[in-house]
Amino acid sequence: MAFLVFVAGLLLCPSTESDLFFRLKVGQEILATGAIPAQNLFSFTYPQHPDVDTAWLFEVLLAALFRLGGFPAIVVAKTAVVMGTFALAYWVCRRRGAGPLASVVVLVAALFVMRERLVERPHLFSLAGEVALLALLECLPRPTAPTARRQTLRVGAALLGVVVLWANLHAGAFLAPIILALTGGGALIDHHRRAALRRDAAEPPPAAAPLLIMAAGAVLALAATPVGPRIVRYLWLHLHLPRMHAVDEFRSPALISDGPLIVLGALVIAAAVVFRRRLPARVLLPVLGLGLMTCGWVRFGADFALLAAPVLAVALSFAAADRLNAKARALARFASPLAAVALVVAAVAPRAVAMARRQPFIHLGVDTSALPLAALAFMEQHGLRDRMYNDFEVGSYLAFADYPRHRVFVDPRMPAYPDEFHRLLGRFDLSRADWNAAMDRYQVDSALIAYAGVNRRAAWWDPEIWALVYRQDDARVFVRRLPRWTAFIAAHEIPATFRFSVETGAATVPIDEPPVTSPVADCVWRQRLGDLQFELAGEDTRFAARAEQAYRRALAAAPGCLPSDDEIRLAAWLGAVDLKAGRWKEALALLDRARDGDRGADDLATLTNRAIALESLRDNVAAAAAWDRVATRAAGTPLGQKALEHSRRWK
Repeated sequence: MAFLVFVAGLLLCPSTESDLFFRLKVGQEILATGAIPAQNLFSFTYPQHPDVDTAWLFEVLLAALFRLGGFPAIVVAKTAVVMGTFALAYWVCRRRGAGPLASVVVLVAALFVMRERLVERPHLFSLAGEVALLALLECLPRPTAPTARRQTLRVGAALLGVVVLWANLHAGAFLAPIILALTGGGALIDHHRRAALRRDAAEPPPAAAPLLIMAAGAVLALAATPVGPRIVRYLWLHLHLPRMHAVDEFRSPALISDGPLIVLGALVIAAAVVFRRRLPARVLLPVLGLGLMTCGWVRFGADFALLAAPVLAVALSFAAADRLNAKARALARFASPLAAVALVVAAVAPRAVAMARRQPFIHLGVDTSALPLAALAFMEQHGLRDRMYNDFEVGSYLAFADYPRHRVFVDPRMPAYPDEFHRLLGRFDLSRADWNAAMDRYQVDSALIAYAGVNRRAAWWDPEIWALVYRQDDARVFVRRLPRWTAFIAAHEIPATFRFSVETGAATVPIDEPPVTSPVADCVWRQRLGDLQFELAGEDTRFAARAEQAYRRALAAAPGCLPSDDEIRLAAWLGAVDLKAGRWKEALALLDRARDGDRGADDLATLTNRAIALESLRDNVAAAAAWDRVATRAAGTPLGQKALEHSRRWK
């Protein structure tokens, strides 16, 4: 129970899973129409392309939970499923002879390895299905039991029922026949090993034949879904598509990012070697089989960790029994209650700290901090959403938030798009011309780039064809230079493009000369260029000098070219720069220009700088009048007192 409290403590937090959105939307569509969408419902790129949905039941459950209690209900249900899965895994560990403490220690380790996969996605039911399979296999009778045949039939029927339900929740049900076949093969090895050792008096293990028959039945059960035999095509796509489009889940494990998983695999191998005579092959073979799959595709790491937990728990119990003396075993009685207390404290302590900071004890719902909501609001406000490019993760949210009002460029439903599309999105060597040709082909008129700091596509938008109109946080918005958006671009274009390198990510590159197709006036372009350079000065001090140069070129235009507020701001700032450099005449001219504006007339900093410039030029009368004005504006302050002193001096 303490371990389950620990599991709940880890999982009862806002969801950060981007796939949740599109799956929820599909579930809502199924409930609304009574049919599973057979085509690419959400995208304007390939609306007629067939879509194979193998998780329809999971999506319907999501929609029903959302209708019942919104996103918090979904998070609570996810937590309940994971808790049930680990409770059953604990039962399997104990059933196989592991001690309670060893079982919990190993399951905590497995939980740590699996933590990134314990999210609101249908593969949770694959994890639950795998443990249910192990539990049912533990219920198989020995061949010598009086009612062995009847009990085997009952277990087999229950097992096939689990596979059918599992297949309608997630295509990961294809693991069921693999696990059963490996268990049957292991049972066959155990039988031959037993015969070789002549252990005729010992209780024989479950027979291999029923297990292999169940494996064949599980293959047929996979087709008991609305998808039917097309599940084979769906599974093949998951082998085929990663060759064209890099998907993180389908890479091989790496030591830096998957260290705990690799350590867990090494422990399984060590246990299999050290306790090879005490761990039956029917238990080891499925785990080793999943381990081999994990070597090729890291997405199976969570499945491997869960199946490995009972093996490691039993091995740990063997090691403790072999190594601990009587005194140590007596002291070990206190380990379980201490571990229980530690688990509960680990679950409750962070939430107690949150309460001390006036935060809720349990905060559920969805974490939207990674979503470019401000950029989306900007695009919605200006009507830029109809043919908008978006990335995979953002597409999931857009499908949920906007369909059917807007359709997306792409979303994470990989089978819903053809190979040519995946080849395009999987390439990293495209030129701007190649990318623009693709955007022409799909009639894209605007683009939202999320995670722009690490997104190489930020550098693929040609400034001659696409105007950058939004650059905030980690989002960038581009629009095509079309006649209907000329006024909008003139008001919002940012004089920048981007370059990308693997080492540094995406870097902002100011554009000194406006593109020929830009409708922005040259003086305004210079002013915006200076603003951008000034912003980038924090990253590189060379940008500060470039900002000053751009501002001076902006002010070199005729009066009235710049908006009044911008003209006042630039003149005041450059006047202060010249004042600091001792260029009194140039400073006075700029400060007079800033003072002539409505807002600049009473700006205290501008008035003070102007008085200093006049004083430095020895213009006594004008300096005294300027200091009088500062004294009036700053009356009752130290600056006002000093201004009076200066005024008297020049009078």
